[in-house]
Amino acid sequence: MRYRLEDYRSAEAFRERILGLMRTVRQRVPKGELLVVFPEDVGLGLIFTQDFERVQSAKSMVEAGLRLMERLQINTINAEGGFAGATRSLLRTLSPFVERVYHEAFSEAARMAKAWIVAGSAPIAQGDCVHNVSYTYNPKGERVLTQRKINLVPLEQEAGLNLCAAPCELPVVNTPAGKLGVLICLDGFYHELIDQHVKRGVRVISMPSYNPLPWTKEEAQGWENGLLAGVQKYPNLTGVNPMGVGGFFDVNAEGQSSIVTQKTKTLDGSGYLARAKSKDQEEILYYPAP
Repeated sequence: MRYRLEDYRSAEAFRERILGLMRTVRQRVPKGELLVVFPEDVGLGLIFTQDFERVQSAKSMVEAGLRLMERLQINTINAEGGFAGATRSLLRTLSPFVERVYHEAFSEAARMAKAWIVAGSAPIAQGDCVHNVSYTYNPKGERVLTQRKINLVPLEQEAGLNLCAAPCELPVVNTPAGKLGVLICLDGFYHELIDQHVKRGVRVISMPSYNPLPWTKEEAQGWENGLLAGVQKYPNLTGVNPMGVGGFFDVNAEGQSSIVTQKTKTLDGSGYLARAKSKDQEEILYYPAP
């Protein structure tokens, strides 16, 4: 999925963006069970929605955040914890709106398409903390799994969004493709988490991702140490790694989405059942499960 600021100009715009993508997916796969995985941070842009006109001309994420803090009267100097504390206070304040719009859009999309959906992720407050949270929905639109990100990248740490790292909790849910587990982006590089999922009978691991770096040859090779490498011990395990591209203001992501398995199970020995052709364009990958 390509992230564009204008798709977050209103709750309705976000809803239509998600529903539009799911309509396209269902046109491609008109019948049968469907499991769809969206990229990480698909709900992040919702922090700008309520004050879209105020922030849309900002040159950077920091400038946009400062404009929101000014409107909400969050003092970046006197806030406990300084700017990092003000950032968390901002995200906590906006969280009820973000969570509601994120949940309603994906719940409706799951019902409309009669699909299982791993809804990427969004910044959602729980108590004093704000976590990077992924919801999974069944075809009735019911939220059936909540996964919080355990290992945070620099953009999510104190100097960035100041999120909280979650404890190592790995819920699973039964789907028509087998038991499903979710590992958000960097968590998929911790292969012990994949091992724990497999011990619980997981057959599909979804890894919603967002890589705010240029997709160089070296970067692409580094990503092969994540989910692709992690599934190699397990012949019955499939990994789904959608990567968001595009972004907001001065934050821009690149990457190639993929569906992976044990290398011996692919004709070319690559381990890729499907892989995006581009590093910066929107693509929908599809693989028919056995």
